[in-house]
Amino acid sequence: MFFLRILLSAAVAAAFFVVPNPASAEKPEGWGDHRLVPRIDGSEIIIYRYTEFDRVSLTFGPYEDGAFPDEREFEGEHTQLTYLLRDSSISTLQVKRAYLQGLEQAGFEIEFAASGRDELGRRFHRFDTFERSRPRGVSVHTIGWPRSHDARDMRFMAASHAEESVYVNVLIYNNRRDDGQPTIRVDVVEEPEAEPTLAMAAPEPPAEQPTERDDIVAAHDRQDLSAEDIEAGIVAEGRVAVRDILFEFDSAEIIDESADALATIADVLQQNAELDLLIVGHTDNVGDFEYNLNLSMQRAQAVASWLERQHDIDEQRLQPAGAGMMAPVASNRTEEGRSQNRRVELVEL
Repeated sequence: MFFLRILLSAAVAAAFFVVPNPASAEKPEGWGDHRLVPRIDGSEIIIYRYTEFDRVSLTFGPYEDGAFPDEREFEGEHTQLTYLLRDSSISTLQVKRAYLQGLEQAGFEIEFAASGRDELGRRFHRFDTFERSRPRGVSVHTIGWPRSHDARDMRFMAASHAEESVYVNVLIYNNRRDDGQPTIRVDVVEEPEAEPTLAMAAPEPPAEQPTERDDIVAAHDRQDLSAEDIEAGIVAEGRVAVRDILFEFDSAEIIDESADALATIADVLQQNAELDLLIVGHTDNVGDFEYNLNLSMQRAQAVASWLERQHDIDEQRLQPAGAGMMAPVASNRTEEGRSQNRRVELVEL
């Protein structure tokens, strides 16, 4: 004799779990039965899926003439469970009768119950809820649908709760993959009193390049290259990007907070007397081509002039050049990408 029990589940907003061997696997958080639907004592959940709100079709009748004439559509919480009884001596008829009794005791009214291909229809388990919504990555062999000649042992019932808007389909069959052990597929739809809604947020405006000196400095993510970093970049690639040289918006005027980065470049030149540098200015793609080409050249010249005036670097060792928008290192579609493209590169001559 079987004993039915009701196990309460901790529902989560959206969950989906597949456990190949539930006997040895730890059950994930949120795993469990529907709060109103009983299960056979000793049965194991092998597939669990929960959706907070969806449109689901359940059937309350057999498959006839290529259709399910008693199909009903509900909207609400959808709990989808597949149980396995690891005892092939238990018949699907025993399971069906236990579920009929358990559902009635839980307050459900049985609206339809049938067994075998003659009562359910030849391709009954091809109903959308049972077959086409099979979880991604779970093969038909894992679920173990019966072959046509085994369909006589298939059982089904449909029920609705007498007091709450809860509707159930229960499909029972012998799983051909697990030595004919009884498998129970339960679909439960619970209609809410009010449809849950998702909060809508106003669209965030796209990030824009800061234009004020303080904002430019505040928005800058410092790189802090050392003289060793610059030398290593030049040795490895023949060039290095220095991003801590900042300019006034739409200008070639260097912001004072760039002094440390420029002093580090001067240290590299002073420590490497044979090193000459091409100083290349780069811009984003805001503005036309000629404008950006001229601006990048002016910025490169400003860097060379600073090194000459502030650090006494021979102007013959510095060759300014402007690349404008021609060599981006990131997409210009976002401000983050544009900020990476606004840079000065040191190239070994």
